[in-house]
Amino acid sequence: MKQKMVISFSGGRTSGYMTKWLLDNKSDEYEFLVIFANTGQEHEKTLEFVNNCDKHFGFNTVWVEAVVHHGQRKGNTYKIVTFDTASRKGEPFEEIIRKHGIPNQAFPHCTRELKLAPINSYVKSIGWKKRDILTAIGIRTDGTRRVRKDAKNVNIVYPLVDMCPTDKQKVLDWWSEQFFDLNIMEHHGNCKWCWKKSLKKHLMLIDEMPDVFDFPRRMEELYPHVGPHKDKSVARTFFRGKRATNDLFKLSDVSEEVILDDIESPCGESCELYATE
Repeated sequence: MKQKMVISFSGGRTSGYMTKWLLDNKSDEYEFLVIFANTGQEHEKTLEFVNNCDKHFGFNTVWVEAVVHHGQRKGNTYKIVTFDTASRKGEPFEEIIRKHGIPNQAFPHCTRELKLAPINSYVKSIGWKKRDILTAIGIRTDGTRRVRKDAKNVNIVYPLVDMCPTDKQKVLDWWSEQFFDLNIMEHHGNCKWCWKKSLKKHLMLIDEMPDVFDFPRRMEELYPHVGPHKDKSVARTFFRGKRATNDLFKLSDVSEEVILDDIESPCGESCELYATE
């Protein structure tokens, strides 16, 4: 009997490369389940990329979104969506904010609630037991600082570190030879306005695509006091340095020197499950 393996396809180039390599080279050893969790705030080109991988490479990706159960002590479950029916207006994201509050550095629950929970719920629904499966995460050899030290104990594997050592350039070179690509600039990322981005990246986005911040601004206006924080009189905000969306826009005219002094964040093209920062 083959070992069961869940491939967490984040919608990024690295996890796309990892998925293709695993399906091509390890299908005789593992029974694979490729799964993508949509937050409702993914870049449209991310959704197109996942769809193209399904059509052209036969990933057969299961698309899931979180289902939040309000007023209950119950974890998020899932619903199945497709490229055509996937949320584009942040619907799942707003639901987790309604229940758990705005995610940020102090309360980094968005990946857990929007990706990990629905994936685990779906895996359980098909009868796969957590103790019997491996989960493949798309982290490369040049990102090993994000590898969990206890990965083996919790059945997490990093194929691009251990099975097929791969760095960023190898991934980019491979995609450059394909007939489609992700076509997202790195500072855009799969999650358009991700709070993990650096100030520099956010200010670049404000200059290029200010409307992507409409969602976080609206969430800060609607749900500033939701969630487990000590001082309920203080509004929760998304961004580093306890900045709100409007604070970023006020900073959008600061000098280039200030922007360049900003510390880069670990956020790249996508959020990976179980990654340490």
